[in-house]
Amino acid sequence: MFLSLLFFSVSAQNVTITGRSNKTNTLIRLFVYEDLVNETGILLDQSQTDAKGHFILEGSVKQIFPARIYIGLEPVDLILTPNANYDIEIIVPEKKEDVSYFEKELPTIRVKRATDKGIYRQVIYSEEIINGYMMEHFNQIYRGRQLRYIDSIQNAISRDVPDIKSDYVKSHNRYKIAAIKLGISTDGGKKIIKDYFDGQPVLYTQSAYIDLFKELFDNYFNSAAYDNHQLSDAFGESLAALKKYLNTDPLMANNPQLAELITIYNLQKLCYGDHGTSRQAKNHLNSIKSQTKHPEHKTIISDFFAKYDRLAPGTDAPEFTLKDRDGKNISLSDYKNGLVLLQFVDGNSPVAEHQFAELRSLHNQWRDSVQILTIATHDKMDFFKQQFVEKKQDWPLLDLGDQILLLEAYNVRTFPEYILIKRNNKIGEAPAPSPERYLEERVRRLYGK
Repeated sequence: MFLSLLFFSVSAQNVTITGRSNKTNTLIRLFVYEDLVNETGILLDQSQTDAKGHFILEGSVKQIFPARIYIGLEPVDLILTPNANYDIEIIVPEKKEDVSYFEKELPTIRVKRATDKGIYRQVIYSEEIINGYMMEHFNQIYRGRQLRYIDSIQNAISRDVPDIKSDYVKSHNRYKIAAIKLGISTDGGKKIIKDYFDGQPVLYTQSAYIDLFKELFDNYFNSAAYDNHQLSDAFGESLAALKKYLNTDPLMANNPQLAELITIYNLQKLCYGDHGTSRQAKNHLNSIKSQTKHPEHKTIISDFFAKYDRLAPGTDAPEFTLKDRDGKNISLSDYKNGLVLLQFVDGNSPVAEHQFAELRSLHNQWRDSVQILTIATHDKMDFFKQQFVEKKQDWPLLDLGDQILLLEAYNVRTFPEYILIKRNNKIGEAPAPSPERYLEERVRRLYGK
């Protein structure tokens, strides 16, 4: 997941995290999540682990927030409470040679001490109880629809995690249980909506609430509450007409704050539709942003557009300067007068080998019309140097080095990954199809633009 690098500037209280990791001299960053709808992280602090792996992260939070620490690009999750200190340990498993960059074993976090009134510990213990029951009694709960196991889960939490006083922990457990109930419900979630959302506060920074919200209200415009033709007419007329029609559903009419969030969430999805639908959905979102009484909704809409526009066709491609296999500096701007295909790679696999073969064939066709730049992760650079020599691949091979944030900048999710860049270093398509899947067609479409 790519995280927007925003900075906190609100009045808040201090948090300090001291810790150690087995990854020495490595970039470490702390994000908090004010907007879980778009999963946008706000950069709270960043530092470097020292030669022994020690680090300190500091920042300010105004309320309890879900947080994520990245050591390099490896994430671990935490919950931050205002005015609390944490002593943690992060262990990143050693990477195996035959495992892809994004398929390796996940890192672990151990909170050795926290002055957060037990909030993190209570959430983790509750999660372990819930997950343990789900694994042990999966068939009885989901296939047998035996609700008595939910009572057992709640009793186990009360017994093993006594004296829960935090509303944050209580709501976390409540909506985790609700998600289990949704899985065995037979009414399409109507009772869950009535019991857990109708007349209830909107919990923007509670991940269990937002996860359930997304599951229940995804594609809500197409629910049985609405007639598709009337909804389409209202959508095309104006935001006022859309709101009026949406309020024919009692849930929407009686819960204006929740209704606005549902509307925002569904309009965001419509932005990825055809051109006319997308344009109208964006107009409605901008109107809501200018009219809303809820600052959280302004943030959610702003974050969505930042995410939507990032790497959109015609936007500026993130600049970089990397060393090629001969140690020469190569910058993206060196190729601003033509088309560029970026290929991000990390190790060998049957898929990668097949795509390289296809890419060699395309390279022979393109020659002076498209510049290929292969960017390899640092620990696999020697492997690719050898492969380029053996396969006589004569386009530039670049070493990612320690510029791992370039993977975030281009939203690289897997390997190999491809990005097409137009003239003047503008994004053409991100991600682009792989060489055997319509890549040549997309290049032809962009050529000359």
